Amino acid sequence: MMIIFFFVLVSALIAWGITRYLDHKATQHRIKVFLEGKKQANFSILHDFLGGMGKGTQREIRNKFEDAGIYNKDLLRYYQPLKFGLLAVAVICILLFVHETNDMLISLLVAIIGVIIVPDMYLALRRKRLIAKNSRQLPYMIDMMAVCVQTGMTLEGAFRYLGDELKSFDKDLCYQIRKTSDAAEVKGMEAALVDLTKRVPTPQVRSFALTLTQNIQYGTSVAPVLSDLAEDFRNEQILVMEEKIGKLAAKMSTPLILFIMFPIVILILAPGITRMTSGG
Repeated sequence: MMIIFFFVLVSALIAWGITRYLDHKATQHRIKVFLEGKKQANFSILHDFLGGMGKGTQREIRNKFEDAGIYNKDLLRYYQPLKFGLLAVAVICILLFVHETNDMLISLLVAIIGVIIVPDMYLALRRKRLIAKNSRQLPYMIDMMAVCVQTGMTLEGAFRYLGDELKSFDKDLCYQIRKTSDAAEVKGMEAALVDLTKRVPTPQVRSFALTLTQNIQYGTSVAPVLSDLAEDFRNEQILVMEEKIGKLAAKMSTPLILFIMFPIVILILAPGITRMTSGG
């Protein structure tokens, strides 16, 4: 009798705990939906489980994806679980089908590199290319901002306007401008510009942020300065392109010697060598 009573009591406590947990999760979900103003149509158990894995690194993964130009938030939720899931499948397949110890160690090493390291390397490469692309497009954005300021817009208004209008021009640069505009509304323009220099760490972006910061602090006229800054950036890009063109001649000298000069020398000397050989 006591055993039955103890079993019922434990079952009731477990059921009460599960009920409290589900109520707490439902309350959190309702609060989140209310704050975000969104309604999720389906809320599957698998979606919750996968999304909960690696929550401590979700912000870091989101920053990596955004820096790489991938703005789909659904991919962020499954990135880390998918990596570890693929690694687990690869390890199981290796243990089942590879029997030699050396081959197994090599296969495990290749699986770890391919599943864990290669995706992060790909994101880092995309980030590097995206930073260079944003720096190349920056002069055009600065010119448009100078026009906005000349028409009477504030810097905050110009950022907000360009964040909406640059979508057809460059979605990546538009995302950075819109994110800077949103951050300026929360913590001020100076802090938002500092964050912009961290996301796009190039000399051009730092000069642009420093120019706007000086305008905010000292109240100087920013429209002519922005126009001059855009012109300087264009001249700098032209100089870099001319430097690359100048280095191209030196880089082409080795293929020129190997694939053109040597065959010409052989063609010139071949008839004489042939006559000497046949005459001898």
